[in-house]
Amino acid sequence: MASIDRASLDQAARGPRRMGFLSSIGGPQFIVAQFFTILATVLGVYLAGYVGFQRTLEYDRFVKAQEQTNLIQSLRAELRHNTARLRAFVPLMEKTQEGHAIYGDWPKLHLFIWRASAENPTVFATPPQTLADMQAFYEEIGQMLSDASIQEMFRRLTTSNVHDRKVLTERFDAKVKFAETTLLPALQATAARSETLVQQYTGASQ
Repeated sequence: MASIDRASLDQAARGPRRMGFLSSIGGPQFIVAQFFTILATVLGVYLAGYVGFQRTLEYDRFVKAQEQTNLIQSLRAELRHNTARLRAFVPLMEKTQEGHAIYGDWPKLHLFIWRASAENPTVFATPPQTLADMQAFYEEIGQMLSDASIQEMFRRLTTSNVHDRKVLTERFDAKVKFAETTLLPALQATAARSETLVQQYTGASQ
């Protein structure tokens, strides 16, 4: 009988100890609550990081679009300035007075922005064909303007160089027209697309 009573007492003692541990930490409800608290914390940190990353990404895209817009507009302004000077020069190429050409100052190309753009990766927002055509235009016109024999030919009109002057004038005029009718509109269209993108990012941030 004594052994039976002792066993009953041991079982009774063990039972409360087990329930006492769960009770001491708050019971099953506490464990569940802690689990969801930890889960909510992890999700909150993740969402905050994700939102921050998205905002940073959008800002970087906005800055890049703004830089592209500024560069393309600058390239267009420089090309328009060069084209205007060359256009004013073309009609003077065949005018002469007492055997001498009248053209005023021999034109020089302004290429500061074009040369600087080579170091700026945002220039590749411009269509590749437009960039290639601009490079060809500047190189060919530059070679014509820097050629000493061409300059001498236009300084003095002779019976032997009339044809050469006419051919060269036509080539010169054709290249200027190409810049006016093809390159400038292409740069304007590219700048308009970049401006639209900037406006989209600006509107999204408001």
